[in-house]
Amino acid sequence: MTSAMSKYIRAIRLMGASALDTVFPRTCRVCGRTLVTGEKLLCIGCMAELPRTYLHNVGFNTLHQRIGGEHEIDIAAGWFYYYSDSLYAHLIHEAKYNDRPATACQLGRLYGAELAADGLSDRFDVLLPVPLHRDKLLKRGYNQSLEVARGLAEALGCEVGDNLTALRSHHTQTRRSGYERYDNVRGSFGIRHPEELDGLSVAIVDDVITTGSTVLDCINAIATSSTPSRLNILSIGVTHMR
Repeated sequence: MTSAMSKYIRAIRLMGASALDTVFPRTCRVCGRTLVTGEKLLCIGCMAELPRTYLHNVGFNTLHQRIGGEHEIDIAAGWFYYYSDSLYAHLIHEAKYNDRPATACQLGRLYGAELAADGLSDRFDVLLPVPLHRDKLLKRGYNQSLEVARGLAEALGCEVGDNLTALRSHHTQTRRSGYERYDNVRGSFGIRHPEELDGLSVAIVDDVITTGSTVLDCINAIATSSTPSRLNILSIGVTHMR
């Protein structure tokens, strides 16, 4: 395709997007302001005010301490701090409960772009989303962590794997203590085709990390059945432990 043709097609797409925005204006998911060309999901103001964690720039951080365990974790990071009473919490709620898989995917793209800008585009070979048990998947219709992983993979240039599997269903983690959360999910996850992960830099992807019990169980499942070169954790939200 010639350069002139590429520019023409891009111009047509921009015109189409502009016309669609006129009829169905896109709005910021946080403040509700109409988005302009180039803004995705969040307006520039809300992007600037996003309570970023910057944990990917800290070698041994609060997430490493929180998750603990006997297996070494390389990068443990989340995009922003999650507060239930914050307007930014709507991003997670929308992606998880309001039938908006596209929102989850776009959150992954935005976070992935920032990780890539900080030089992490070559740190991960495969992303493994925390899986949903088939009963919950049928009820919700999609796995928000999978959609986040797809967005991250697109921005980081890596693959999304399906090796993590949910062996059993578990009750909601809401209003449970740290130990109760871990006891609730312990043994919930397994690995299929573990040999596929040998020698790879693997990142577990979740939407929100609270106590870390869910990703810890995923780490244990991976580390006891395969030999990845690195284990990493990525999420969109991270709660502050008080």
